[in-house]
Amino acid sequence: MELDKVASVVLLLPGLAWSVNGIRALTENGLYSYSFLFPLPVKLHTVSVLNISLFYVAVFLAVTPHKPLRNFAISCSLLFLSNAVYELIYGFFLDWKSLAVTLPLSLGGMALVLFLNRRSRFLSNDKRRILLLVICLVGLIAIMTSLDEAGFFEEMRLYLSGLTAKDPHNHLWILSKTLSVWMFFPILAVSHGLRRK
Repeated sequence: MELDKVASVVLLLPGLAWSVNGIRALTENGLYSYSFLFPLPVKLHTVSVLNISLFYVAVFLAVTPHKPLRNFAISCSLLFLSNAVYELIYGFFLDWKSLAVTLPLSLGGMALVLFLNRRSRFLSNDKRRILLLVICLVGLIAIMTSLDEAGFFEEMRLYLSGLTAKDPHNHLWILSKTLSVWMFFPILAVSHGLRRK
């Protein structure tokens, strides 16, 4: 359908634009730079922008049969859930008070994804794929634990309170952000052959 093609292009453009903007910021300013999610007035780490935009594009294109609005909802709901889970784990190490917000957001994100899956069946039942998700989640927790043991969260408290100008973000943090965004990708049923496994 012509309308579906137009909708796909319109819904894909922001992800592509953010990807290009993230790549530009990365090449010009390095791994620890910041980028805007145009047209939103939101400034994020370039690593986060790249992971979010590439995941959005990958999920939007990969889930079949391709239905623009449904694929948009799936991409956004998975991004919401992955970010909520990341913030939940991050808050556990940084500030327990944040759990009052991040725990309901994580549960809400999970409920949203499961609700959409009941309607569209985009998650795989393959035990190997589910195991890969569990391994990614355990890996994320292990990385956060390593960051905590290295003093990252204490440095973050000082940085966020303005007591130091030293930005503590490092390569291990980059790995945690990347893993948190992509950990749900393995359980996507991206083709008809995978959907019923």
